[in-house]
Amino acid sequence: MSTFTIYVPSYVDLKTIQTCPLDSRATFVTVDPETFSIEAKRQEHSEFIVFEKDHFLVYEKESPEPFKCSYYSRNYIMSLVSDLGSKTFIREQLTRLEKENDCLVFKRQNVLSFIYRPDAECLDEKHRDCGGGIAEFYDTVEEEDFEKFAEIARTKETCNKKFFVVNRGQTYHI
Repeated sequence: MSTFTIYVPSYVDLKTIQTCPLDSRATFVTVDPETFSIEAKRQEHSEFIVFEKDHFLVYEKESPEPFKCSYYSRNYIMSLVSDLGSKTFIREQLTRLEKENDCLVFKRQNVLSFIYRPDAECLDEKHRDCGGGIAEFYDTVEEEDFEKFAEIARTKETCNKKFFVVNRGQTYHI
């Protein structure tokens, strides 16, 4: 299972960014925007992500400019960046996305997954990397409350309000 690094400038409040299933494979590194060097990171990594307040940037070694992406499509875009071996293919896929408000976006309604954090590593690739997805993690079995989950799903602007997925280990409830 590949992991990747997401750089978060100190002026970005990570709590305001909706989590997604692939967060379980990411390492979030808070950086000082005054000393953080994009060029140095480009030498270290073939691709990496930098969060901003209202979008995120995908840096790919072969591309002169970063790809500005919508948080709406973060899980889908992160799945492209984290797993595809061909960097040309990443560029091709990113450039095929639609643009909205100057950001790349994958226009498909997100699915909300409630993921039991102690079992997050059990998520199979199909469920973790499935296109548009956002996640809410919960830590105890006592927090598994389907009525509460339904209320939370109704408040999420970017997701399908008709259903959600609950994952505990290898068990999925839809």
